[in-house]
Formats: sequence, C-alpha cells, structure tokens
Amino acid sequence: QPQQKDYDDLCGLPDLNEKTLLENLRNRFKQEKIYTYVGSILIVINPFKFLPIYNPKYVKMYDNHQLGKLEPHIYAVADVAYHAMLQRKKNQCIVISGESGSGKTQSTNFLIHHLTA
Repeated sequence: QPQQKDYDDLCGLPDLNEKTLLENLRNRFKQEKIYTYVGSILIVINPFKFLPIYNPKYVKMYDNHQLGKLEPHIYAVADVAYHAMLQRKKNQCIVISGESGSGKTQSTNFLIHHLTA
C-alpha cells in the first residue's frame, strides 16, 4: 500500500471525518511529526521522548513567521501570540489542555522558552 499524503493542517483533508483525522495523525506521529494544525489550533501528540526540534535553530526559524507557512510547531503558536500582542497592543492567551500526563507542562515550558528567546 503506497504511503498516504499527510496533511499538516487537518482542514486540508479532502474528506474530514474521525477515521481520516486519526489516520493522518497516526501517519504524522510515525514520522515523528507530533504537531498538526486544525486551522489556528495546534494538536500535539506526546512522543514520550525528547525530539531534536527545540534547539536555537528552530527558535530562529519560527521567529516572525505566519502560522501555517512552516511545519506546525509550538514555537509558531508562541510567536504568533507574541507578535499579535505587539501589533494589537492587547494581551494574548494560549490555552493548553489535555489529559493528565499528556505533556501540558512540557508544552508550556517550550512556549516560555520561545518567548524568552
């Protein structure tokens, strides 16, 4: 069976239903692509291991880029919120939710890392 195209934004799926959504997330996870957008929402699947996608190279890469122009990443969400705050001169909020042990604290740490860089 040929490898299916994976979509970095689930809104781009030709047929959006529970099966195709889960298959797409599974295919991306197998490629260690733990981040997937649904429009401006970021889905993260905890890999339960450290991935080399949090170094200074990635901080620079996601600096001042429009959401969706690069592969989905927590740094992109942090950067968009930061620049929206500067441009609109209004507070911004990022909601992080998930089950216990899903990686909320680690995601928060990555957000803070990008914002402070």
